[in-house]
Amino acid sequence: MIPIKWLTKWNNWRGQLKKLFPPMSWSIAPTIAPPPVPVSAADILKRVRKIEIRSKLLSNQVFSGAYHTAFKGRGMQFSEVREYAYGDDIRHIDWNVSARMQSPYVKLFQEEREQTLILLVDISPSVLTSVGLTDRRELIAELIAVLAYSATHSQDKVGMLLFDSDIRAYFPPSKGYQQILQLIRAVLETPVMEGAGTDFKKATEYLRKVYKGKSLTFLISDFLVNDYKDVVKTLASGNDLTGIIIKDPLDDTLPDVGLVQLEDAETGEREWVDTSSENYRHWYQLQSAQHDNYFRKAFADARCDTIVLSDKNKESFILTLQQFFHQRAIRR
Repeated sequence: MIPIKWLTKWNNWRGQLKKLFPPMSWSIAPTIAPPPVPVSAADILKRVRKIEIRSKLLSNQVFSGAYHTAFKGRGMQFSEVREYAYGDDIRHIDWNVSARMQSPYVKLFQEEREQTLILLVDISPSVLTSVGLTDRRELIAELIAVLAYSATHSQDKVGMLLFDSDIRAYFPPSKGYQQILQLIRAVLETPVMEGAGTDFKKATEYLRKVYKGKSLTFLISDFLVNDYKDVVKTLASGNDLTGIIIKDPLDDTLPDVGLVQLEDAETGEREWVDTSSENYRHWYQLQSAQHDNYFRKAFADARCDTIVLSDKNKESFILTLQQFFHQRAIRR
């Protein structure tokens, strides 16, 4: 068993690895990324529009019906009665109406469809730090847009909570495309707070205060923290919870680029690491495996689904979501 303090240390330092290694080749010496260029309101609107168009297309053509099938309503509710026809289930005969009409009538039922989708999105520095050519902000914005449009097509309400070590923004559940555009824009333009970590407990407690109903809940994060099993159980109580972990190549394998100084993206702390050490890289892989096992077990113990999304490219998350919806529909 690897000491928990080692895992904590690995979690702390891993986030900054993303910033130091260039996207196209592991053989180039790492350099510290320049400060981000301020993004104008016009640029934000262009990105929102691009994601809106792509997400609408995906939800209409790729995920059409998949969301509805995977997330069925809470039950059946009475709709109306009609005259009995050959082949109708006799258990659905309404005897009171049949007696009044002097002819057999059956009850008709329809799915109690309307549900609420809640998106819990971790926007701490380690989550939003991009590696490679994929912009993690846009990846997460597109993910929540596809889920939100799919929910809207099924007449479900959509709400969202953005958090890190604090509550950053909350959007109460609502219907309509304007709500979705608000959510996309919030993910794209909410600034990263330096020194912020991830506090699942605070986010869960806040959500339970502001929203009392049941919901389909997606918890989106890189889950680079320890001891969140109790939070998962709390969120799963009365809700249909799914955990979505965002991963990149550095989560599983540390490249050999020699001696590098790493800076924790969330605390600013620095440390020298010898990535040429085979023992160190092996130790790193063990920590990664332990971290993945903890994530899967935390959600499995609460009888919840999980999705592993790679940020290698935007196309991979589409296939992953398709597979998830298909497998869930089969189980239902």
